[in-house]
Order: sequence, then C-alpha cells, then structure tokens
Amino acid sequence: MFDNPNNREFVRVGNWSVNAKICTNEGFGQWADVQVLNIAAGGLLFLTDLTFEKGDKIRFDLLIDPLTPGVPMKIPMKVVGEIRDDRGTKSGMRSYSIEFTEISNNDRIRLDELVRHTNYKFKIYAESDCLDM
Repeated sequence: MFDNPNNREFVRVGNWSVNAKICTNEGFGQWADVQVLNIAAGGLLFLTDLTFEKGDKIRFDLLIDPLTPGVPMKIPMKVVGEIRDDRGTKSGMRSYSIEFTEISNNDRIRLDELVRHTNYKFKIYAESDCLDM
C-alpha cells in the first residue's frame, strides 16, 4: 500500500477520501467521476471506465479530505495531469497513473506536507528511535 519514500520524489498516500472529476474535452464541459487510489504532490493513480493513451492531458477537479485531526475541512484543488502509464484493469475498470503538469506551487507544497504528515510509513522512516546511534 505504501511506497518507500526514497523511491519517489513525493510520498504517496492511499487512505484519504478524494472526490474527483475529470474533464477530457474542456470545450464541451464533459465531466466524469473517477476513483482516486492514491495521491502525491506529483500525481495520482485513478480508476475509470474511460480509455486513455499515454500522453493524454486530463483536467482534474479534486475535493480532498485527508481524514486527519487538525484539518477541519476538505481541500479543493484544480490540476491538469498527463497520463504516464496504463496500469491495467482493476475491479473491471482501467487504472492510470497521472503526473501533474499544471498545479499551483502552493497546492503542490500543501499536498506534499499533508501527505507526509499523514503517511504512517513515512513517519516511521522520518522519526528517530531509541536504537538509533
């Protein structure tokens, strides 16, 4: 479920509630709901019944609830991402990884800080313990 934070530029989390809609044809305002499996400040992994090709650009309208004490509200974000990989079929839907290509610097920093704060495995790696010398 968790990736080793040393293998990626940004730490990922997969236990948040993320409401997500995508728009593939912005001129016509055709939006579709998708399921976000995990998210990081650099991108996300999502499920959909739509088909995409590597390199396709997608606009996301996200409403993120990190389910974290001290974060009393859901966080809205609007980002654009590019399909980096087709991860195959899961639960009868297509799974795609996205790299954010348009995200405000403030949103990227806020998202990265929230993910790091809530990611249990990252906390284990980041905190020292009595066996450290």
